[in-house]
Amino acid sequence: MRRKDVKTIIAYFYGIPAMRRMLADEQAELEDEYNGLRGTSYDGMPHSSMPGKPVEKLVERAVAGNVRGKLEAVAVRLHVLEADREKIQDCMNAINSEYTRIIFYRYRDKYSWVKIAVMLGVTERTAKRRGEKALDRLGEALEEVSMPDEILGRASRARV
Repeated sequence: MRRKDVKTIIAYFYGIPAMRRMLADEQAELEDEYNGLRGTSYDGMPHSSMPGKPVEKLVERAVAGNVRGKLEAVAVRLHVLEADREKIQDCMNAINSEYTRIIFYRYRDKYSWVKIAVMLGVTERTAKRRGEKALDRLGEALEEVSMPDEILGRASRARV
């Protein structure tokens, strides 16, 4: 796998928590869309904000907006994100811990090569070379995972 592709997958990996939050927000909005019950009043009976037959109106609105289908799609996307995160994390754990630390510093914390070199106690050139090796090793590990092209495709389409 090319270094450029590995960098894309790393950016996707570190962007997964934000994407999961966005999907959770979308899921909450969809659930609120057809949740007509706004709580329980002091008399202990549930009340709706809609006049007439609240359940019927609720069902009509849910069916018209295909809320169930959208909720299922969000659940599938959440599942795929979690599966991708686990696969990439397994690959990160499979490579040398120093390489993992370099990837962590460079792509999660956005440190410069100079700062990474100081933290590792090496020259900047050595830090860059080790960073390239880290990308190569991670790329090799990613190629051994099932369906690496699909992960790369999702990573390149992701909003990170």
